[in-house]
Amino acid sequence: MAVDVAVKLALYHPWVYLTSGVERTFVEMLKRSRHDWVIYTHHYSPATTYPELQDADIRVLDPPVTVRRSLVPLVMAARRISATRLPVDAGAALLVSSEGLGDFIVKRAPMPAVCFCHTPLKILHDEAARAALREASTAKYAALRVIGPAFSYADRRAWRRYRHVFANSQETRRRIVTARLADPSSVEVLQPGVDLARFGASPHVGPREQFFLVAGRIMWQKNVELAIDAAATARSTGHDLRVVVAGAVDEKSKPYISALRARAAGLPVTFETNPTDERLTQLYLSAAALLFTARNEDWGMVPLEAMAAGCPVIAVDAGGPRESVVDGVTGWLIAPDPQAFAQRMVHVATASAGDLQQLRDAARDRATAFGWDAFVHRIDDVMQAAAERGSRAPGR
Repeated sequence: MAVDVAVKLALYHPWVYLTSGVERTFVEMLKRSRHDWVIYTHHYSPATTYPELQDADIRVLDPPVTVRRSLVPLVMAARRISATRLPVDAGAALLVSSEGLGDFIVKRAPMPAVCFCHTPLKILHDEAARAALREASTAKYAALRVIGPAFSYADRRAWRRYRHVFANSQETRRRIVTARLADPSSVEVLQPGVDLARFGASPHVGPREQFFLVAGRIMWQKNVELAIDAAATARSTGHDLRVVVAGAVDEKSKPYISALRARAAGLPVTFETNPTDERLTQLYLSAAALLFTARNEDWGMVPLEAMAAGCPVIAVDAGGPRESVVDGVTGWLIAPDPQAFAQRMVHVATASAGDLQQLRDAARDRATAFGWDAFVHRIDDVMQAAAERGSRAPGR
């Protein structure tokens, strides 16, 4: 039986510049891991990500990789990542934070590699994302169909290097298997957690403000339009329900939030861009309920954070929320339809204090099932085992 020891390890993610679930995972891993980590990336912006990462050992690789996610930049990024050679002394093993492009770093990696997959490339392997792209731009969708097969072939070859594969949810595991990136039996589901201490030992679950919160990154894949249209539908039935949209906005998403502001004109919808953790925590603790509108979320830390704050969740019935939200107990899983969302919002706004108290207590209890310590301990064990087995890649 292996003895728990500290090992020097490398972690790679193409971009470290947001306050998203990916970067939150890094923060929690570095805080709790018994190992010594060096983070390698092709783009790092300390001013726009979690301040805790400023104390981490983060090394930026050359040449840089753009954060743009349209097709041509994606292909260029994949080529640059594939051509990158990590230092021989980068670590005894490599953990790749995989979201579709990170996998290509293994091509020249001199150490054994483990994958933690947030999702395979969504526009290729998520039906909801492909459908949204087709609706938004037939030209981009046609280009994806041309480029997609070659990209998928190269990605499958990269995945052969992995000694172990983690998926952050059953939904992500399904995408991995459907894409033929890994055998079903080799993919371990390891769901990221939530820091309960952030919301207090017993978060306030008394009377709350009458607003509905949309939290998380403000980007097209989050389908924030659904929340705005639900507010409009509620108004048409005589209910003015306030919605607060709070989340990170990077450069590429500025046109999207401009379109959202125009769509919300005249409605009781306000926007808070790039809120601090403290402000977001306050919003979780104050909101009547969370609106989680993503079409088919990979996992979704935002519903976990809301439940940890005693805030019930109204979520699209797809993807990761099916694994975290208990329908009718900690919130509701409903169709991605403005009328369905509006009806549930009105239900919450007019519910009795006793009914809401029961929901809030159940939500908090549910969140306790998802802790960070067990998550990080499992990562530590697998990485130590990979390091001890040596650097030879699996033969395929």
